[in-house]
Amino acid sequence: MLSSFATFIAYLPEPCALVDATGHLAAVNPAWSDMFFDTGLGQPLTEAVARLFAWEPAHLQQMLVELNYLQADELHRVSFDAALAEPPDRWVNATLARTDHGFCLWQLSEVTRWQMVEAATHQLLEQFRDAIESISDGFALYDREERLVFCNRRYREIYPLCADLLRQGRSFREILRVSLERGQFMLASDTVEAFFAHQYAQFREGTSSEYQLTDGRWIRAVNHQTDDGATVGIRTDITEQRLASALREQTAAQEATIMAQSTLLAELSTPLLRISARTLVLPLIGAIDGARANRVVEHLLNAVEEQQASLVILDITGVPVVDTYVAGLMIQCARAIRLLGARMVLTGIRPDVAETLVTLGIDLGEIVTRASLQDGVRYALREG
Repeated sequence: MLSSFATFIAYLPEPCALVDATGHLAAVNPAWSDMFFDTGLGQPLTEAVARLFAWEPAHLQQMLVELNYLQADELHRVSFDAALAEPPDRWVNATLARTDHGFCLWQLSEVTRWQMVEAATHQLLEQFRDAIESISDGFALYDREERLVFCNRRYREIYPLCADLLRQGRSFREILRVSLERGQFMLASDTVEAFFAHQYAQFREGTSSEYQLTDGRWIRAVNHQTDDGATVGIRTDITEQRLASALREQTAAQEATIMAQSTLLAELSTPLLRISARTLVLPLIGAIDGARANRVVEHLLNAVEEQQASLVILDITGVPVVDTYVAGLMIQCARAIRLLGARMVLTGIRPDVAETLVTLGIDLGEIVTRASLQDGVRYALREG
């Protein structure tokens, strides 16, 4: 019977061998001889298995135990995948089955291509995992049944109170529910149920939200639905951005306050008084610099136009120093007011101021002057 089977396997295209009742390789077909330089013919089955293939020690010991069970008729079939011990690198799937005639048929199928594909896929998966682990954001993938498939280390770091829950197979609902029970999230006006419903809806709809954790950090949660119904979750710590935004808002508010105060001070530094229907008085007090000079001219001209004034009294009694700059301001004001159809009266020229103006060669001939503000008011009332 064994010889008949030996004749039969000679016609099979796959490598085949026969193991007799004593546990030795009794016959191999040509395809087997083409695959192995040392075919193992005549060797005990366990020795042939150990020599023909490349094994990890622990795996080999386990396989030898199964082969002993096969030869003792306690197992009827044994299968394994292994690499050939002889070069080049090749992989086979081996199946040993007992026949009703007391011997075993051993058949090999080459699976090198599939092993290479599997190895390449495994390498690609490891590269993908390494890439996901290297990013600064938290990353998680949930399948279409909302069960966790994978999450990186950063994702677990973001949620320390529920990091132990972030294991493959856990549902998003369960993770979210237990996280709320453990106080992972800062709840403002929302109730626990309202927060749960909102976050679960955001997850299912593939939308985004921002919330604060109880340790003070702010998190942006971004969810994306994939074409096959899975959900990718990206979690970003935006605490620094929030602080920067709050600081910008605070700075803007302070700048607005300072601007308002500056405007008020500018108005206070250029008090404009109406003493008759078409007469205005502008008493200047304090030093005059470039910025204030521009404000004075602008403020005065706007008032003349808006209030349809025909006469303006510019009082410089309170100006401690009158130099070329201040004198130029007075002339500038007089000319600008004249262009608007009004006249200017200059009051408060002290003796030292008059001497300075003469020394500087300032010609005030086109401007009406009076010694004091009272004189200027009397003049205005009389002219008005």
